[in-house]
Amino acid sequence: MEWSGELKKKDKEYLDRVAELGCIVCRNERLGKSPALIHHIRTGYGVSQRAPHSEAIPLCPIHHQYPAVGELAYHASPKQFEDRYGTELELLEQVRGLLLK
Repeated sequence: MEWSGELKKKDKEYLDRVAELGCIVCRNERLGKSPALIHHIRTGYGVSQRAPHSEAIPLCPIHHQYPAVGELAYHASPKQFEDRYGTELELLEQVRGLLLK
């Protein structure tokens, strides 16, 4: 995956590993591996703040910003997304566990 802007080598390598997991929601819903975008969690951060790269989860475009019929996207409806798929912190914990394997 190509990253815009200046990223430290270790951040780029970490985000590449996160994206390589595929969408964490698709994985949990047993929809198969889907290409993922990086979603920096919002929990605990203000409107204009972004979480560090170490607090990112992989989400496909549908679960990140562009919901399909019957699906929820985080940025379209964060509360409903978390009610259905788990909180950002729960998904982050799962991602970190998968990266350790």
